[in-house]
Amino acid sequence: MLLERYVKVANIYQGEIEDEEELINKINETLSNETEIEITSKLDTGNLSKATFYYNFASYSIMAGAIYVICLILSSFKEEKVRKRTAVSSMNYKTHNRQLLLANILFSLVLWIFYVILSFVLIGNVMFDKHGLVYIINSLAFSICAVTIAFLIGNLVSNKNAINGIVNVIALGSSFLCGAFVPMEWLPDAVLKIAHILPSYYYIKSNEIIKTLEVIDFESLKPVIANMGIILVFAVLFTILSNMVSKKKRKIG
Repeated sequence: MLLERYVKVANIYQGEIEDEEELINKINETLSNETEIEITSKLDTGNLSKATFYYNFASYSIMAGAIYVICLILSSFKEEKVRKRTAVSSMNYKTHNRQLLLANILFSLVLWIFYVILSFVLIGNVMFDKHGLVYIINSLAFSICAVTIAFLIGNLVSNKNAINGIVNVIALGSSFLCGAFVPMEWLPDAVLKIAHILPSYYYIKSNEIIKTLEVIDFESLKPVIANMGIILVFAVLFTILSNMVSKKKRKIG
């Protein structure tokens, strides 16, 4: 590196200075200059990077866990006897779906709390400041969205043997596309464009933004809040689709 630096400086002066001794003196004079660097950022970049990696990876764990467990639960409600009893009851499909969704959200909250507690153990001090709080809130929004995705898949699929394959396709696929395992800056632009249609992208994007914030206030959090809003819009969309699928299947049944 030093040699490369010396040659670059020599090439700059070579066209202007013909005398060899003068050229060498000028190069040495230039290379002897030093610049004082003052680090003004007080960010704990090491622990923030760890927190970002942890919560990015958690997107896979939360979604995989939600899809696997919720699909297994919903498949039990699709057994013929249970399904027929539900169909002839006075409860309409919206109330039935709402109660199932709330129960599944309760499970997802337990799963989310587990990962939050684990983050305090593994990451430490950074989780006790404002950055940690924003990571936690962002993961909560994603957990809610993961439940609605799992609920939609559970309404579409009744074969328990297919659940493992679905987990791999949905949870693992979205994690690779959106940067949970491989940092976003290393992914091709074409992949990131595709990832825009997935809620995991906005969750991971927010984590990457949080890592760089020196001041946590409303102004700096606007991109993060916008991404959370998009995630919750996805959640509402998946809930509406779940109701539509459930209504159609009940009519068929």
